[in-house]
Amino acid sequence: MGRFASLLVGATLLVAACTAPRDGATAEGDEASAARGAPVLAFVRPLAREIVLADADGRTWRGVRLRAAPDHVRWSPDGSALAWIDDESDSHGGRILHRLDVTTGRERTTPCACGGVGFLGDEVATLSSDGDALLFLAADGQTRRAALSEPLGDYARVAAGGRDQVTIADLLPEREVGRGQYRLVGADRSGTVRPFLPARAPTSFADGIGSPDGRRIAWASADSGGACWNVGNVLLATYGDKGRQTPERPVDAVMGHALLEERVLVTGLAWAGEGLTVTFGPMTGCQAAPPERFVSYYQHDGAWRFIGTGMSAVGYGAGGRGARLLVPERPERREEDDSYLPLLGDLEFSDSRGERHVLGSGVSAFVFTPAESAKAAPPARVAQPKDDRVARTTDRGEPVPTHLRALAEGIKDAAEDGDVARLRSLCDHCDGETKDAVRTAEGRRELVRLLSSHPGRTENGIVFPGLAAHRCVDEPEQDITCTAEQLRDIALLDIPVVGGIDDAYEGQVYEAESDHRLQLRSGSGGKALWVGRYLP
Repeated sequence: MGRFASLLVGATLLVAACTAPRDGATAEGDEASAARGAPVLAFVRPLAREIVLADADGRTWRGVRLRAAPDHVRWSPDGSALAWIDDESDSHGGRILHRLDVTTGRERTTPCACGGVGFLGDEVATLSSDGDALLFLAADGQTRRAALSEPLGDYARVAAGGRDQVTIADLLPEREVGRGQYRLVGADRSGTVRPFLPARAPTSFADGIGSPDGRRIAWASADSGGACWNVGNVLLATYGDKGRQTPERPVDAVMGHALLEERVLVTGLAWAGEGLTVTFGPMTGCQAAPPERFVSYYQHDGAWRFIGTGMSAVGYGAGGRGARLLVPERPERREEDDSYLPLLGDLEFSDSRGERHVLGSGVSAFVFTPAESAKAAPPARVAQPKDDRVARTTDRGEPVPTHLRALAEGIKDAAEDGDVARLRSLCDHCDGETKDAVRTAEGRRELVRLLSSHPGRTENGIVFPGLAAHRCVDEPEQDITCTAEQLRDIALLDIPVVGGIDDAYEGQVYEAESDHRLQLRSGSGGKALWVGRYLP
């Protein structure tokens, strides 16, 4: 759980320090505190400045108050402690390394010019910002430093914890391997550095998580062609094994509808038993981000199993428990000072009885304990969403007039059946080009494709696709930001980017070509008429 954070540069030793216990009591009082079970889940509410814990029945309580948003939150292997580092963009007095005992509520902290965080056994481990040493924070607040046998670069960071060693991502020189490429190495308690991928084998790296058994690591890549051009995937490797797995991203219908080929990020990544849950989504600061554009899967042995859409992250625990971070229909506008935060949403929890509860709002991330993740069963297979025969709503979510939709269904049925006589009858008011097209198999296939899209409203009718009547831009918070329906239609009809038409938008602008348009109108007496191609 966490986000890519820029690292502090400079050689600074870890300074030992600790704070008094913070308020970890619940608002329900001592009786509720006694009734709750051991935590199985932690989640972050950055605007509320808190990390919240939840037990197996979904009962929640504040684990700790926060002075700054956490950059990463990690569980100890036994689930007794949490560790994190303050997000650099939100820590005005310098970064702090934190360790929370979830049973006592006692928090240990120390100033830390460091990068990344993970548990090595029962100690919190991070890397000094000069890349020279591992820094450890124990349960009693004691700190120690282990010099690395091989000094690493200034931008190296702990990528994930492990049973016997931690993974470190070490940035490679751009002039040698290109932009944003790392090598992954392991380091044990003594500071001995050992590669576990082929020597200096480059990999893009955004965020990593260690497996519950401490033997494997999964990480999200984000190969970058610029600020708004990142392509992410998930990779896996095993400690002691110099190979790695790079599953190809899924290519099913729901992924195609999300239009995430050229720009895509891994927004959620978690272990679930022997496999992983992975969510792909857009870059929310650069692209339109309707819930349908976030697509979640279960990945095991190179195979993808579709889980659902509308979640920025999903995870599973023991006994059928699960959690999912829901993408809001309309994300709230951020204050300028909060622009560093990831997408926030409601966290929905499913208990062992299958009952769902919203545990909190304004949640940025969550993580199950290693024991919960280890016992998670593979999620049930979910069927791909099915489309209506003809869309009931326009590309902007408005209802399609009943009489026009009925005509569209009749045209589509006739085209699918190859009923040329019926099509010619329905197309009596069409232009000559359209009348000629319905006589050919290719023309009838094009009719079916067009009528599978979402129409747009015109002055006295509808046009398929809606993007024939108006454009959209794949850029957030604009007056013509693409809707989920429009994104689906762009993918369905392979609508190209419009080039050089308008400088008002920085994102990709889409508009249907003139050859691929179909218009229905309301005639006298409210009769629905097919009038052929749409010519605005």
